[in-house]
Amino acid sequence: MSQLLLEHGAEVAEEPQSDEVAARAAALVPDAIVLPLIDGGSPDAVRRAREAAPGAKLILWARDESEMRVYDAGHAGFRFAAGTPDALLNELDNETRPRGGE
Repeated sequence: MSQLLLEHGAEVAEEPQSDEVAARAAALVPDAIVLPLIDGGSPDAVRRAREAAPGAKLILWARDESEMRVYDAGHAGFRFAAGTPDALLNELDNETRPRGGE
């Protein structure tokens, strides 16, 4: 996932454990947070990430490409999307992609 995002111009900050995501997100003020679905699927992990960066889109991506859950900033629930790499990149629209990245 990180390699895919890097190849498409995203700035990626990785943490070894999803428990550290909230603290890292608060320090970085990200446009989007992408977590593996298996690591980020717990309600606590979602809550912590959203509280730390309320303006960020939160994307939980299944590595087997079976699904993706997207929490848009300002919306309470999530929506399902295809879990393909192209769908992940499409979620990182012009507002979340770094300028000039492609």
